[in-house]
Amino acid sequence: MKQVNKAVIPLELTGLGSAEGDSKTWQLKVTLPTAIGTVDMTVPAGKTLDLQVLAVAISEGVSLSVSGAARAEGFCVRCLQPVDKSFDFSLSRVYYYPEELAHLLNEVSGDSNVYADLDEAYQVQPDSRVDLEPLLIDAIVPQIPYSVLCSPDCPGLCPDCGIMLARAEAGHHHEKIDPRWSALVDLVKEQGKKDE
Repeated sequence: MKQVNKAVIPLELTGLGSAEGDSKTWQLKVTLPTAIGTVDMTVPAGKTLDLQVLAVAISEGVSLSVSGAARAEGFCVRCLQPVDKSFDFSLSRVYYYPEELAHLLNEVSGDSNVYADLDEAYQVQPDSRVDLEPLLIDAIVPQIPYSVLCSPDCPGLCPDCGIMLARAEAGHHHEKIDPRWSALVDLVKEQGKKDE
């Protein structure tokens, strides 16, 4: 028998009826055990989220809806300044009973591609628990910008000295001389000294 992974953010479904259409709601405070997000911006581990969860019994398992608000933290990809973003999220997914999931996964391995998006993480455990972590990941990550910027027109950093171009004086630049011409530059400087 396949070993069941321990739920990272468990929710006990006790009290939810087994008849189709039975429902139950929860108001939960959940502390994230790991960060959720992208390389550039995350909702940090240890943050507490206030969640509203609705579970509805269906023949294949449980339809679970989660909604809440979060604040992600990261750094601008152009100037590396700290950035944060607050957002609301909501998402619904079906958590399948193990035998139903096994049946559907067997169909996937055949010719049918109808259930190709099935994920074993979305499974009702034998002890009537579900893991909210995959649902939260799928709800939160799409709310994080693909390219994290402190402002849409952030000019970034000077590639030569590293100063933030938004704080630099107007026309900030560095004169670049091809090293092959350095001998000529030295000659011009010497000529300038002679003319003085």
